[in-house]
Amino acid sequence: MPRLIDHDERDRQIGDAAIRVLAAEGLAALSVRKVADEAGIATASLRRAFPTQEALRRFCVGRIRDDVAARIAGLQGEGRPLVLRLLAELLPLDDARRRELAAQLQLAVLALTDPDLGDSVAQMHDAVHSVCASALHELVRTGGMSPDADLPREAARLHALLDGLALQLLSTRPADPRQVADAVLEHHIDALPGGAARM
Repeated sequence: MPRLIDHDERDRQIGDAAIRVLAAEGLAALSVRKVADEAGIATASLRRAFPTQEALRRFCVGRIRDDVAARIAGLQGEGRPLVLRLLAELLPLDDARRRELAAQLQLAVLALTDPDLGDSVAQMHDAVHSVCASALHELVRTGGMSPDADLPREAARLHALLDGLALQLLSTRPADPRQVADAVLEHHIDALPGGAARM
């Protein structure tokens, strides 16, 4: 009797391997053969799941987006502490999140000239923006930000801050990235309209 394939587990292995390849060796190394070798599965098996490089690239973008969403969904609490944890999930504060961001940047560069991949990257961008908006709504809800603030403008400003902070943390690799991130985010939250009130 043939062995049943656990497709979810196989996809998890492929996603992990593809992100490792992207982060360590760059986009040029993201081939079906290379990812199959890294995942420890047969090349033919990976080709059946992802018959083209384009499909594999889209899968990688979706995988990163889904992993971040799953971590965020597991967060608990409220107010300022929750907001800080929420935003921290979008920053490269450990090896796994550094690999994610490095892989994401590789794919985002390709998306500039690949309209098909561009749609997937744009969805990820929108998801990050939604997290920023949700964080600000939580601050308003719990009294850490003025309800009269221009939320769309502040969400755009927070999103830009996170993007820049993420790149800075990835490129400078400070000894304590969480301390750096917390200091920047705390200062930004304090500077929001009505944000000086601690929750």
